[in-house]
Amino acid sequence: MSDKKTKKEATEVTKKGLSIFLGKISGKEQLELEIDRLNSHVITLELDLQSSRNQLEKKEVLAKQAVSDRQEAEILLNQERIRTRTLSHELETIRAESQGKLKFRGTDTLSLQAIQTYLSKLKSFHDPAGGLLTAYLPQGTRLSGVISEKVFERVEEETRTLLDRLEPDTGLAFFYDIHRMVCEAIVPPFPITSPAWQLGHSFDVSLLEEILSKDYRMLVLVLHAGESFIGFAPDAQVFDTEELIRSSVKEKHSKGGFSQRRFERLREEDIAHHMDKVLEALYRILEENKLIDCVILSGDFQLIGEIRKRLPFNLEIIEKPSDIRVEKASGEEILRTVLSSRRYLL
Repeated sequence: MSDKKTKKEATEVTKKGLSIFLGKISGKEQLELEIDRLNSHVITLELDLQSSRNQLEKKEVLAKQAVSDRQEAEILLNQERIRTRTLSHELETIRAESQGKLKFRGTDTLSLQAIQTYLSKLKSFHDPAGGLLTAYLPQGTRLSGVISEKVFERVEEETRTLLDRLEPDTGLAFFYDIHRMVCEAIVPPFPITSPAWQLGHSFDVSLLEEILSKDYRMLVLVLHAGESFIGFAPDAQVFDTEELIRSSVKEKHSKGGFSQRRFERLREEDIAHHMDKVLEALYRILEENKLIDCVILSGDFQLIGEIRKRLPFNLEIIEKPSDIRVEKASGEEILRTVLSSRRYLL
């Protein structure tokens, strides 16, 4: 009984030892497998690292090349900027010289009767080849913005330059013969409101005739320090209301120092007082005549600027350069002057 028990225990010990031995062998294999896996991961990481290094080296090369290219581009850009400035300066010099040489062939002031005779003559022109150009340019409009590019190129550059110099408040009408037998501009007394043009066998004067024949309800102000004129014409033919405003304003003098500054201050006060009287009369006439198509301003440009600030915003204002002296001109002469047209021979 004791021997059987001893054999049984020995057998169990043998089985247990074998199990432990086999377990050790199995754990070693797992470790080896884990080591192989880690080694494989290390190799992968090393490959990724090498790839990253290669990419970084390429980027560094590209970055260096980009810096070099940028520096080269900046050098070229600076060279072009210098060249552009030089050419711009040369161009401005040439323009200034050419503008100094280019002059209008002549200028005329045409009364209402004279402009009607002039338009009648223009209508009589006929060109079988269809080379007569008419263009109506409102204020601020260039010829290039109205007519076609093909026709624009047929107008001589000198003519275009002279035409661009004209910037009248009322716009202008341009009459041009492609063969330059006729080349002139008309500035009407009242605004050209829409652009138009034609190239044909005759000049189109219908828009000018329409402008000149309209009965405008107009207010005329001729402003000078100490003596100004206000007139209202309900039909652009005769003044229905006339008012001459006079006040004492000191004459200018050329003495210097404190005396001159004090004198100028007193003169400015006199002018301000005169303008108060003008505004008082102006507001009274505006109150009596509600419907006004336009206000024509002439005289001293500083006083014109002051009046413009005080006029209602809904009134159309036209500045008319002229040398009208109200102390020497009658209302009829003033009206004839402001209703005149200006002719420029280009």
